[in-house]
Amino acid sequence: MMNEIFNNEIAKQVTSAILDKYFSPIISKTTDKFKTLYNEAKINLEIPFQDYLTNSYEKYSKIKTIIYGIEPKRLYDFFEIPFLRKGSDIIKPTTTRVLTELSKFLIIEGSGGIGKSTLMKHLFLSELKLEDYIPIFIELKDFNDEEHLELEKLLLKKLNQFHNKFQEKYLDYALQSGCFLFLLDGYDELYSKNQKEFFKKLNDFCDKYPENHYILSSRPYSESEFIEFQRFTVLKAVPFTKEQAISLITKIEYPDKELKNKFIRDLESGLYARHKSFASNPLLLNIMLSTYNDYAEIPQKLHLFYYQAFDTMLSKHDATKSYRRKMLSNLSSDTFKECFAIFCFLTYQKAKTEFTPPEIDEIFKKFPPRIKNVLNIDNFIDDLGNALCVLYREGNRYKFTHRSFQEYFVAYFLNIQTDSKMRDYSFRLIESGKFSTSADSVFFMLENMNARRFNNNILIPLLDNFEKSKTSDKNLLEYYILTLPLVIEINTESRSTRDFAVYFYLPTSVFHSFIYHFFEKTINENIDKSIEFSNNQLVSFCKANGLVFRKIYPQELIENKELFDLFKKSSIGQNILSLTHYKQKLIEDLEEEDIVLED
Repeated sequence: MMNEIFNNEIAKQVTSAILDKYFSPIISKTTDKFKTLYNEAKINLEIPFQDYLTNSYEKYSKIKTIIYGIEPKRLYDFFEIPFLRKGSDIIKPTTTRVLTELSKFLIIEGSGGIGKSTLMKHLFLSELKLEDYIPIFIELKDFNDEEHLELEKLLLKKLNQFHNKFQEKYLDYALQSGCFLFLLDGYDELYSKNQKEFFKKLNDFCDKYPENHYILSSRPYSESEFIEFQRFTVLKAVPFTKEQAISLITKIEYPDKELKNKFIRDLESGLYARHKSFASNPLLLNIMLSTYNDYAEIPQKLHLFYYQAFDTMLSKHDATKSYRRKMLSNLSSDTFKECFAIFCFLTYQKAKTEFTPPEIDEIFKKFPPRIKNVLNIDNFIDDLGNALCVLYREGNRYKFTHRSFQEYFVAYFLNIQTDSKMRDYSFRLIESGKFSTSADSVFFMLENMNARRFNNNILIPLLDNFEKSKTSDKNLLEYYILTLPLVIEINTESRSTRDFAVYFYLPTSVFHSFIYHFFEKTINENIDKSIEFSNNQLVSFCKANGLVFRKIYPQELIENKELFDLFKKSSIGQNILSLTHYKQKLIEDLEEEDIVLED
C-alpha cells in the first residue's frame, strides 16, 4: 500500500527510472546521434509525465463516498481489495504486478457498486510504488465529449493539461517502448453508439503499440458485446465474502460506533447470509450501514432497498448524531424525490453523470413550471451534495457519487408517470441508444417496481411493433432469427464457459437489441442435462463440418436443416423459441390479474 507523500520530486524519480529502463533501446534504433536525441527526448517526456503523475496521485489517492459525505478520504484508509476470478482461479490483486504478469490485455468486469473504479485507482497508486510502468488513468466517458478523438490525441490532451509544450514525436517513441500501463475505466459509460468506434480505435492502438499493458473496466455485458475483444482476458470481480464485508465496515470511520459494532456482530451472526446480494456489494453494504438503525428488515428487491436508503438519508439530515448538514431546499420528502427523479432522468437521457453549473441551469429550465416555482436550484444542488452526498463537486464539475442512484431515480421517475408518458419517455430512452440495456439497471428496476405497467406500456408494445411486419406464411422462430438478426459463432477456445455465442449482426435496431437483452437477462434459464447434451451435439456438428471459428449468419443457419434442428434444441435456440411465445404469455398474465366485479 502507498501511504507516503507523493510529490513532484518522487514523480521525477519514478519517470526517470522507467524511461531509462524502456526508452533507451527504442531511441538507439532511430539514429546515430543516440545520446543527444535520447537526452532531448527524455527531458521532453520527464517534465509532463512527472506533472501528470503528481496531479493524478492527488486526484486518485482520495475519494468521496456516501458514508463520508463531502469530505474526501484517503483510499487506503478504508479500501478492501476485491477478488477477481479467472475461470476457476481466484486472484487477489494486491499489486498491479499480479495482473500484468497474467496478460498485457485485461478486462475487469463487475456489477455496479462492486468497486471497479476504486480498484483501478488502487492499481494506479500501486504502479507508482512498483515503478514497472508509467500508469495512465483514462476515464472513458471523456470520449463521449470528444469528436472522433484518437487515443494518442486524448493522451496528449491529458498531458498538456499540465505542460502544454509536449512534443508528439517523443510520445510516439515512448509508446513504442512499452513503458505504459493504460487503465481504461468505465467502458460501460461510453454511449452505446460510441462503443464500436472506441473498440476499433483501441484495437488499432493495441496493434500499433503492443508492448504496453492495457486494463479496461466495465459493467458486465452479454457474451456477444464483448466478443470482439478477442485479445483481452476477462477477470470477473467477485462479490465480497463475509470476512471482506466485515473488514470493510471495520475500517470505516462511522460517527455512531455503537451502531457500527452492532452491524458487524449482526453480519457475523446471519445478516450477511440473509442479504448476501446486498452485503457482498461494497456500495450497497455502505448503504446498509447508513440505513441499519431505521428499518427492522432489509428488503429483498433492489428498488425497495434504494427507496429505503434515500428515505433514511433524507430523514437524517438534521438528526442529532448525524454528520449530515441541514437541508436548505425546504421541500417535502415527496417533492424532493420528484425533483431529484426529474434531474436524474434529464441527465440520464443525455448519458451524463457529471455536469458544470451552466449545464445544471440548462437542465432546470426543462423542469415543469409547478416545480420551478417552489425550487431554489442552488439550495437543491447544495442539499444533493452536502446533506445527502449523492453528488459531489470536483473542480468546476458536479458528479454523481455513484451512478446507481441516478439509475434508480430514472426508474422511479418513469414509474410515477401516466401510462402514455411512461411509454413515450421509455421509448425515447431506448431509441437514443446512449445506454446499454445489458449493463444498466433502469428497466429491470422499473419492471420490479410494477411489472404489470411495465409489460403493458413498454414490453408488449415493443413486441407488437417488432412482430407487425411478419408475413403470415413465415415461421415466427425464423422471423425472429432473421429480423433481430441473430448470428451464432462456435469457438472451442472461448474465454467463457460456453463453446458458442449468439449476438447481433449489425446494423440492428436498438429496439431489437432491447427486446433480446431484456429477455435474456430476465428469463429463468434452467439448463438440464438434455439441453447440455444438445449444446454438445451442436458444437460437435460444427466441428465436423468446418463451422468452428466463423460466424454463421441467419439465412445460412435456417437453410442448413440439420444445423438448424440442432440449434433449436440448444439452450440459445430454446431461449429464442421462448421469446417467440413471450408476448402471448405476458398478455395472458395481464388477463389473469384482472379482477372480476359484480354487476
